[in-house]
Amino acid sequence: MIMQSIINVLAISSFLMSATAVGSGLYIYQNKDTLIDSFKQGLMENLLPGSAGLSNDLIPKDIPLALPTTPSLPIPSTGLPTGPLF
Repeated sequence: MIMQSIINVLAISSFLMSATAVGSGLYIYQNKDTLIDSFKQGLMENLLPGSAGLSNDLIPKDIPLALPTTPSLPIPSTGLPTGPLF
């Protein structure tokens, strides 16, 4: 009887933790644009404290990301030797 009640408490607490994780994820997903704008605003206020009155038009909304057209070579390591050790 007491073992069953312990298992029930663990099951209920596990459900509550899972529901909390799913609920948090849904909240963040639904409010991601607001959260991102809030983060950018706070970042700009911290980086440029004198520019609180500047317009948001100065920050481009869609910055194109230039991807490399040719692959680059890996950086050689200067660590361990690569040849056989005799």
